[in-house]
Amino acid sequence: MKIAFISYEYPPDTADGGIATYVYQSAKMLSKLGHQVEVFAGSRERSGSEAEAGVITHRVKSLEQQDFAELVGRLFAKRHGDIGFDVLEGPDYAADAREAVRLVPEIPFVLKLHTPSILLLKLNYDESYASMLRKSYWYVASLFRRIRPAWGYSPMGAAHRLYTLKVNEIERSHAVSADEIASPSRSLGKLLVDEWGLDAAKVSHVPYPYIPCEELLKIPVDTQTNTVTFIGRLEIRKGVIDLAQAIPQILQQFPNVRFRFVGAAEPSPDPRLDMRQYLEKMLRSYSQSIEFTGVVAPKNLPDILANTDICVFPSLWENFPCVCLEAMAAGRGIVGTNAGGMADMLNTEKVGRLIPPHNPEKISQSVIELLANPNLRMQLGQAARDRLLTEYSAESVSALQETSYLRAIKQRQSQGARFRQHQETIHKTTTYAE
Repeated sequence: MKIAFISYEYPPDTADGGIATYVYQSAKMLSKLGHQVEVFAGSRERSGSEAEAGVITHRVKSLEQQDFAELVGRLFAKRHGDIGFDVLEGPDYAADAREAVRLVPEIPFVLKLHTPSILLLKLNYDESYASMLRKSYWYVASLFRRIRPAWGYSPMGAAHRLYTLKVNEIERSHAVSADEIASPSRSLGKLLVDEWGLDAAKVSHVPYPYIPCEELLKIPVDTQTNTVTFIGRLEIRKGVIDLAQAIPQILQQFPNVRFRFVGAAEPSPDPRLDMRQYLEKMLRSYSQSIEFTGVVAPKNLPDILANTDICVFPSLWENFPCVCLEAMAAGRGIVGTNAGGMADMLNTEKVGRLIPPHNPEKISQSVIELLANPNLRMQLGQAARDRLLTEYSAESVSALQETSYLRAIKQRQSQGARFRQHQETIHKTTTYAE
């Protein structure tokens, strides 16, 4: 097959998160299987095309992701006219492929679910964490902007909420136009069938493939670093506040344990502080036991994990976190939440520990259990590594992904080209610049 991916996020230029990792892994996997694969990606610095490991990458310079869809759509349409792709895949977030689908209405289109904007709003701006000060801040800020005041947790008050709702309609309309919707986790597919009114018959379960690097697989399971690590953006939806609340109780029983936070700081419940500053303030009495590394380059992640015994991912909800896959490859003891894709990954107590979100007490209990039982932690780490190599290997996932593409092709062939008038209507009513 001739397979195209459209994604603003793609390494190295825009390796911003899990979408970038997923597209990179999938493109390499499908290319090795003999498919012709091309990726249409964003860059903040350059435009141009290049080939790497059998995959052709087309870069479009776009400083903001909201501008990317228009630019890449024209490039994709031209390239499609030259070679004729069999299928196109794009993400839900930001609806990166929406202009490409409008310009090429006959293209079979697979929408890959990651985490759409409406879920990010609900998770990152959870009102349960909003202080009276922060609510007052947004209320007054709304008045100054001459917009209807919003009494709630949102970094730009009503303006931000309205913007996100508009983006949500863009993403929802884009999803409805898809021939196939592939969800990495079972829970996300079910959630968006309800949230967006998607046709459940179009939604299939296709996990992310994960091809671990040798550096991760070579990490011995039997480490004794006395270190607990969180990896990910320091933001509310990742559960870092819950982890911080659990740390004092863990240190009471294991005072020599060190906690490491790896990732960029996002907004916190206090408008005056970013999340790192907020956590440092929360944990100032335990500062000798806490380390914040900031962002770590992907090539340095094996070193971080080799110097870790236990990884904690206490997300309020998570689609299919690549950091959990990386920790599984490294054979770490893992504590994750059962809200989202980690329930699929750590599916039994023989692989890791699953806890409810919003539960510092369960975090501390699970971490203490693994600190007190190193042999158990090592057994779980080995089981996690074995499960990763079995369930998320290229061999296992590629068959599901190829079948998903074939369903999309069959669906589009049975219906013919999308109605251009309908696509024009969506285009006119779902422009970010409006």
